[in-house]
Amino acid sequence: MEVAARPKDSIKNRIVDILSNNAILFLMLLLVSVVAILYPRFLTLANFNNILNQISVIGCLACGMTFVLLIGCIDLSVGSMMSLIGIMAVTVANGGREWLAIILPILAAGAIGLIKGGIIAGVNGRLGESFITTYGAQSVLAALALIIQGGLFMMVTATGIFTRIGKGANPAYVFFALIVICQFILTKTSFGRKLLFVGSNPKAARLSGVNIKFYFLMAFMMCGLISGIAGVLLPSRVMSANPTAGTNYELEAIAACVVGGVSMKGGSGSFVNTLIGVIVIGVLSNSMNLLGLSSYPQMIVKGFVIALAFALDVVNKRRQMQRG
Repeated sequence: MEVAARPKDSIKNRIVDILSNNAILFLMLLLVSVVAILYPRFLTLANFNNILNQISVIGCLACGMTFVLLIGCIDLSVGSMMSLIGIMAVTVANGGREWLAIILPILAAGAIGLIKGGIIAGVNGRLGESFITTYGAQSVLAALALIIQGGLFMMVTATGIFTRIGKGANPAYVFFALIVICQFILTKTSFGRKLLFVGSNPKAARLSGVNIKFYFLMAFMMCGLISGIAGVLLPSRVMSANPTAGTNYELEAIAACVVGGVSMKGGSGSFVNTLIGVIVIGVLSNSMNLLGLSSYPQMIVKGFVIALAFALDVVNKRRQMQRG
């Protein structure tokens, strides 16, 4: 009887795995089907381009966030840093040095990320320590953005390369290029493999001779650099800089990563997962806009999706541990 029961148990486990691993995608397919029936223009090329434009900046932030999530940390300051970097970029661009307005802010963001990584690595921190550290950094960076700009908008008066990088499909090209490059680094290089090792089992990585602090520094620096790219793209796209432009963007980035399947416990996930999550969040936002939902109900729905994705991640990990 036991031998006969095993194939049934195996089939049942496979069905449960498929449902739990793809529950978010199944829900999205259901939502897309409903919205497509109610609003035929949802499946048009124009709306598809609109979704790509909407997800490009968030996608860049999510790409950077993936690095720190893979080592079991989190960065709550990327939204505020994006606001500060945007002000810095527009200030330099309006002064006539547009190439410098692209390069300098990105390097500054990388340096800020390096500082955050150094603090967290210095206390051998992970999720809890990174939460507190980056929450403090969020407050500092947000305050600096408001102080520098006096809480006011800054219009872009430059007319050269700085304004062109945010036009048309360019931000989407940048986002997809980042996904390809970062996925290559993660899967095809020793750095990427060791990064996952550090995230999945830092004690074992340390005993194996891996320099844990180096990978923490690099993960936060990469997150900073890519957040800097997002900070340059946004004002170039909307032709203005706002000291509060990045508010709540960090939550959107985390949501995209978690929904796509990047574990908040570290060591599990990829940039392909992040791409899937960004598209899911973009389609979800676009669908709710077409359905006429205001921002507050949208926040509730996104919060539910994040909670569901996190719960499914925990359940899947427990099932894997039980199987040994």
